[in-house]
Amino acid sequence: MGELKLRIIGAGGHGILLAGSIIGTASILSGRDAVMTVAYSPAQRGGWSRADVIVSDERIDFPIFDNPDVLIATTQETYDLEVDNVVQEGYVIYEKDLVTPRNVPYIKQVPIPAFETAIKLGFRISANMVILGFANELLKILPHDAMINGIKARVKRKLDINVKAYESGVMLARGVEP
Repeated sequence: MGELKLRIIGAGGHGILLAGSIIGTASILSGRDAVMTVAYSPAQRGGWSRADVIVSDERIDFPIFDNPDVLIATTQETYDLEVDNVVQEGYVIYEKDLVTPRNVPYIKQVPIPAFETAIKLGFRISANMVILGFANELLKILPHDAMINGIKARVKRKLDINVKAYESGVMLARGVEP
């Protein structure tokens, strides 16, 4: 696989940093290198948060990048802020109920009903786990068992429903209704 640069961005409270941390943990558990940097909007309330994660087969020399291979956006504001930074032939995964995508011909854009799926599971804040499962199945980033072990290592409450949310995301990426 080489190296993959992911930018996960959305509103504070969407579990962005946890999702990035789980990818990093799963990377290490699967024998790959990983690094994460974070950023926040200057707003005290209602701002965005961002996790930039690099997953690599080799040692990562520098943790900062401008142009992600994959953008995951959960709000219109964050989508608009970052969509033009995605590399040519890159991917954008966006929350289908909160983002109206623009036509950007050099990238692949894929909607996901993450919040709707999480609400059906009874735990809205597990939408980030739905996104992780979806992105991992779609892009084949890491083995699923490593991601589930990463979830188990990082999630402190409602572990069972978070794992189920991850698995629901996998099913969505396979085109199967969870």
